[in-house]
Amino acid sequence: MSVLRTIAVAGLSLTGSLALAQTGNGLKGEYFNGPNFEQKAYTRTDPQVSFDWNWRYPAPGVQREYFSVRWTGKLYAPTSGKYRFSATVDDGVRIWVNGKKVIDEWRKQDDTQFVGEITLQGKHYYDLKVEYYNDWKGSIIFVYWETPEERKSNLFGYTGKPYKTIPTQYLFSKPVMAGPVTAQPQVAVAPAIPATKPVTAAPAAVTTKPAATAKPKASATVPKQNISTLKSTGQVAVATPAVKTPAVFTNLVRGEAVILKQVFFEQSNYVLRPESFTELNKLVQTLKTQPSLQIDIVGHTDNVGDPRLNLALSENRAKVVANYLIRNGIASDRLETKGYGGTRPIADNTTEGERAKNRRVEFVVR
Repeated sequence: MSVLRTIAVAGLSLTGSLALAQTGNGLKGEYFNGPNFEQKAYTRTDPQVSFDWNWRYPAPGVQREYFSVRWTGKLYAPTSGKYRFSATVDDGVRIWVNGKKVIDEWRKQDDTQFVGEITLQGKHYYDLKVEYYNDWKGSIIFVYWETPEERKSNLFGYTGKPYKTIPTQYLFSKPVMAGPVTAQPQVAVAPAIPATKPVTAAPAAVTTKPAATAKPKASATVPKQNISTLKSTGQVAVATPAVKTPAVFTNLVRGEAVILKQVFFEQSNYVLRPESFTELNKLVQTLKTQPSLQIDIVGHTDNVGDPRLNLALSENRAKVVANYLIRNGIASDRLETKGYGGTRPIADNTTEGERAKNRRVEFVVR
């Protein structure tokens, strides 16, 4: 049975930049064996605090019961006003925003939801810390929020419980940049100087001495096969390496699933393996070249094990892929994530080779 407890906290201190300088990547998650952070076992970046481990290992080297987790990082507040945070847990939870404890329910309990409030200034970053512990059996934690804008659209004010997971784009596990993001450098040919303007000769690049005594230009030492374009630095011409056109997915059809064949995760987990990045970068480039494209990212597993755990695993793998795309410049509102566990196989589950085909992540154009 759910219990609603409300803690009202006012906090007006500001930290961080006045603009969303970069896209978030989640929070730093530190995993411990023991319910009170006794022995650190694993550290990773979690896109969101949204887990139902129910008799699964929460992270490599972490036991299934009597463990604790601490998530830390920065939270970006998009608008000014009163924010509502809630946590559904089994067992204990504590949440600090801007150094203020908004939820404190550090005890053993079944699935229960708690709510706390705090006033934040819009377009600022705040310290965020979430602590959780599991005693035994059921182990779940979901952290939600309701923004001031969402409150305005709610005809019943704050009577309902927040059920929107904090978007990854507002969570930062690393130090936040103080200023606006500088665009990635683009390879381009330096613009030609208009003929109507006088040209001032650069001393290092132009000389009036006879060719036999002139000093060789710096650019002459660069092999021709490594030069694609030249940028002017004001003194000498500097070679820029050739850039290979990124690969993209082609012949996309609305409603048809495209399997990300080279996307891999750690066994029974949702941690991306490095060999997945090439395939995911291909999807990033596809979405950037087609800015109107919207997709569903769908996770699947085989039929081995608890169907509920397989469902959660497939959902989390889809979320991790979506988070990778968001961190690489794709707007979150172009993406939806889904997980079907082992309910939609594309091959027989009688052999390991066939089961491997069913363990997949795919995307579908909406």
